Amino acid sequence: MALTGVQKTVLVCVASIALVVGAVVNKVMRPAPLDRTALQQAGIYLFDTPRPIPDISLESAAAQPWGRDDLNGQWDLLFFGYTFCPDICPTTLAELRQLTQKLPEDTRNQLQVTLISVDPNRDTPEQLATYLDFFNAGFAGATGDSEQLAALAKALSVAYIEPDTSSENYLVDHSGQVIIVDPSGRYVGFIRPPLDTDKLAQWLPRIISAE
Repeated sequence: MALTGVQKTVLVCVASIALVVGAVVNKVMRPAPLDRTALQQAGIYLFDTPRPIPDISLESAAAQPWGRDDLNGQWDLLFFGYTFCPDICPTTLAELRQLTQKLPEDTRNQLQVTLISVDPNRDTPEQLATYLDFFNAGFAGATGDSEQLAALAKALSVAYIEPDTSSENYLVDHSGQVIIVDPSGRYVGFIRPPLDTDKLAQWLPRIISAE
C-alpha cells in the first residue's frame, strides 16, 4: 500500500526524532573523557599511546616463571623496590594496600599489585613471599638476573643503581613511581609518589572502566 505524503512526512519526522534521542542517550551514557589535568593533580600520568613491554624472564615469589604474559588479562600496578629497603618500599606498599582497600570490589578484582625486586642477591622467592605476606593484600612479587631486570626497568622508564653487594647492609637506589599496565600488557602510564590514596581511589575505577 502506497504511503500518502502526510504519512511519509510523519515517518521522516519519527525517524529524525529517534536519531536525535539516540544521540542524546549515547552522549549521556558515554563516560566523560578523563581530565588529564585532574589526573595529574592526583599524581596520575597517562600516555597518549600505550607503550609495549618487552618479553622478559623473571621468577615469581611463588618460585614460578614470571614474564610479560603474567601482565595480560588484568590491570597491573608495578613497583620496583626490594624487601630490605628501609623507607620508601614499605611506605609505598602500605599505601598501595590502603588504596586497594578503598577501591570498589569490582575494580579491586581487576587489579594486581606486583613488587619487582631490584635486589635479586637477597630477595629470593621465599624472602619475597614472606615480605609480601606481611601486607596481607594479595600482592605478587618477581625478580631475576640483572640483565632481565634492566631490560624491564628501561622499558618502563624506571631508574635504579645496581649496588655494591660486598657490604652486608647495602642499599639500592631506585625511583619510586608506580607503573600502570593495562589488560593487554601495555605500559599506559605511571603514578608519581607520594601516593594520594583518596584521589587514586576516585580515579582508578574510571581509568579501568574507560578501557
